[in-house]
Amino acid sequence: MDAPPPAIISLAMLHTWFGISPDAMIAVNQEGAIVLANAQAGRMFGYEDAMLLGLTLEALLPEPLRHAHRMHRHDFMANPRVRPMGIGYELMGVRRGGESFPVEIGLSPIATEIGAVAIASVRDISETRRVRQALARARRDNFLAQIGRLALESPDYELAIRRIPELVAAALEVQAVAIFSTDWHGNALRVRAATGLHGQATQAIVSIFGQTDLIRGAFGTGSRHAVTADTLRDGELGGILAKLAGVGFHDVAMVPLFGRYEPLGVLVALDSKAAGFDHDRLSFLQSVANLLAAAVQRSRSEEQLAHAQRLDAIGQLTGGVAHDFNNLLTVISGNLQLLEAGLADRPELLEISDGALRAVDRGSDLTRRLLAFARRQSLQPRAVVPKPLLEELGHMLRRTLGEAIAIEIACDADVPDVYADANELDTALVNLALNARDAMPRGGRLHIAVRETVVEDASNGWKLPPGRYVAFDISDTGTGMAPEVLAHALEPFFTTKDAGKGSGLGLSMVYGFVTQSGGSLSIDSRLGYGTHIELLLPVASVPGATAVGAKPPRDELPEKRATILVVEDETDVRTVAVRLLGAFGYQVIPAGSAREALDLLTGDPGVDLLFSDVMLGSGMNGVELAHEARRLRPGLAVLLTSGYRGRQGGAEGPTTPFELLRKPYRREQLVEAVRRVLDDA
Repeated sequence: MDAPPPAIISLAMLHTWFGISPDAMIAVNQEGAIVLANAQAGRMFGYEDAMLLGLTLEALLPEPLRHAHRMHRHDFMANPRVRPMGIGYELMGVRRGGESFPVEIGLSPIATEIGAVAIASVRDISETRRVRQALARARRDNFLAQIGRLALESPDYELAIRRIPELVAAALEVQAVAIFSTDWHGNALRVRAATGLHGQATQAIVSIFGQTDLIRGAFGTGSRHAVTADTLRDGELGGILAKLAGVGFHDVAMVPLFGRYEPLGVLVALDSKAAGFDHDRLSFLQSVANLLAAAVQRSRSEEQLAHAQRLDAIGQLTGGVAHDFNNLLTVISGNLQLLEAGLADRPELLEISDGALRAVDRGSDLTRRLLAFARRQSLQPRAVVPKPLLEELGHMLRRTLGEAIAIEIACDADVPDVYADANELDTALVNLALNARDAMPRGGRLHIAVRETVVEDASNGWKLPPGRYVAFDISDTGTGMAPEVLAHALEPFFTTKDAGKGSGLGLSMVYGFVTQSGGSLSIDSRLGYGTHIELLLPVASVPGATAVGAKPPRDELPEKRATILVVEDETDVRTVAVRLLGAFGYQVIPAGSAREALDLLTGDPGVDLLFSDVMLGSGMNGVELAHEARRLRPGLAVLLTSGYRGRQGGAEGPTTPFELLRKPYRREQLVEAVRRVLDDA
């Protein structure tokens, strides 16, 4: 049985109804023209009552919405029996002056004497929306406060980071949130924490957002603005949306985590609905990103500080051990050399003595490496031209490392001179190349490149003063290092090599040499991806300078019998020095302290040379003694000796006027140094 036809309502009745309604009321015919409107509608949209009549309904909507609304209206009016939409349908209206504002409408079809018309009740919800937005902001502010406390105050940094994605997802009412960050050694992105990701979705998200190229492409050079689905849809990265849709996500917002100089990672929010991220939601994400960036920087700074403090503590320990060990080696070496004088007719015993002296030399090399790590070795920096150094190094490495390793050397001729000890720089590069060879047992590629770089800001990641530097980049395609190995790679005696195949001093020597030379070192290594080491050394202020050559040693006896005052607080070391000098015909006066030495100098004007250890225990050190002795005896020849040239000894730096002989020394070295100082006096 057919349904009865709808009752026809007259326009006059509608006019009466519109007049008593508190809402704006508009009636539209099938062509979309307004046939009736009340005074509330005129006031809402900025028209006189009569001016609304005859306008199309779409004239009251913003331009971008008009076409879609016109199609929707046609579909709605084509079936007069369609059920009423009721209230709660939100869209934007536009006033006569062009101002957009949010409205909520209820829509119903009614049969009239002029045919079917659509009756729309319209309510301005600007104030309601503002209240809702204010409540939403207050709710997100509460979440932001919780996140701030976790990120900046929590004693357990990792636990805090893991909880933040859950809070962000709850605040934004999205399905998934992930934090990607780089570790402090490199640029590779990894998932630091996430929520709402499982199985295939996790793998897909990691494959999409786990590449630093994405960050560079999405955020450009230094852009800190959020990237949304609309941004991706209109750009070169539109394929990301298709990949996300494949795992159930239809909306995305990305905000970079910026440090002082570069992105530290990215915060990603994913939604299964294409609802869009408005300004308030993006502002919330940006605030969270700022907190996360501060937390990541704090964590990295704490790691780097702890690492530097650990290395400094180990350096102080190894420096002290090396100093004492050098004294022991001096005693052993000196006594062996004294024994040799009485073994001229006992070749079998001389062979034993020579073996023991070779062991002393190996011990001396060991202490030299320890002192290099402790930044207390004796350096002779000068201007070094990088290109010839690298070319010679390349030839030597190609012969040494074998054909299985391809060696690439890149150094432009215009790279400025580097200020460093040439021998130690060469040794450092060889050490790094040998480490790379050991990490590539089946062959691979070793790349060494040199370039100039400028540090412009005092607050830089290298912890170096602003200025020009020469960067040495050494990278290999070897096995790389696990994070737990990388954390200890610069410490002396730490090695992953088999017993007898490495002392664990190579990298520590390089670290000590670079830092003592006024530079810095960084390591980037991942298991299975090789290792990249970068050394920064200062540019030489005077290019082309060369080191002064040493005089060749002489083995003959001294030409004059001088009187030498030997000052050494270690009895055995003092005895050896006295005997070695006495064997060459010098008159030797021993002293066990600086005070005793000054008393002897005051009472014996015949002393020709002061030979003193730098470290003399309590009281004056050797340098202070030398200055006081020169004050008492102007022109007195002075020779200092030490197991290292450390800041504690005061003998560091080119302004020191006294020659220094490093322990352990051979008798020929001692006598040659004495002769040279006496000749120059």
